[in-house]
Amino acid sequence: MDKIKKITQEQNDQLFAFTIKHFVEYYDLQNELTDHLANAIEERWKTEPNLSFDDALKQEFKKFGIFGFMGVVESRQAALNKKYKKLMWGYMKEFIKIPQILITIALFYAVYKLIEFQVVSYHIMLMVILLTGIGTIMTRMVKHRRKVKRTGKKWLFEEIIVKSGGMASVVYLPFNFSSLVDSEAPGPVRIGIMAAIVVLFLLMHFVVLFVIPRRAEEHLLKTYPEYNM
Repeated sequence: MDKIKKITQEQNDQLFAFTIKHFVEYYDLQNELTDHLANAIEERWKTEPNLSFDDALKQEFKKFGIFGFMGVVESRQAALNKKYKKLMWGYMKEFIKIPQILITIALFYAVYKLIEFQVVSYHIMLMVILLTGIGTIMTRMVKHRRKVKRTGKKWLFEEIIVKSGGMASVVYLPFNFSSLVDSEAPGPVRIGIMAAIVVLFLLMHFVVLFVIPRRAEEHLLKTYPEYNM
């Protein structure tokens, strides 16, 4: 009985390089796809032992369609973005539990009184939070690029954490409520809504800019057991 062919270390390295050549930039996905291709080729060799490594690779790659690995990358990005949002809302919920809810109430009261005193402070507070967030994310991205350059490894979930899970798509949302601010003195209900928006915006930024990054290693090790800061 002929011995079943196995992927050699050299061929495994070729598969890894193949994923990079086809625009897979994240180390975790490079490893995942390399393992997938290696297993698929070995399975094919069980029924076609005379098939060359290159031909087997071509046939397996065809299964990914005309867009190659793009679908796999997009699918993984969507899954990890969903995981990030679940993490974010999990931490946000902590602020409506004792004792954190006391901080939330105190923040709401302080913001309410500030808007009541000077309604333009609504925009000022939002702008300060926004600029602080942008500055923090930009600084973190610069450090992240240096780390990637030093280690040669780029992890998808780590990049999502660094970029705050695509928060850029929602940071301008509170400004859409500018109609609440008009020339007339707003009533208690309107001030309450404005204060709630500011507090929610502030807590969300606090979670994505400080809480999750501070626990990044913990979450990354759960996602990638082989990850090492």
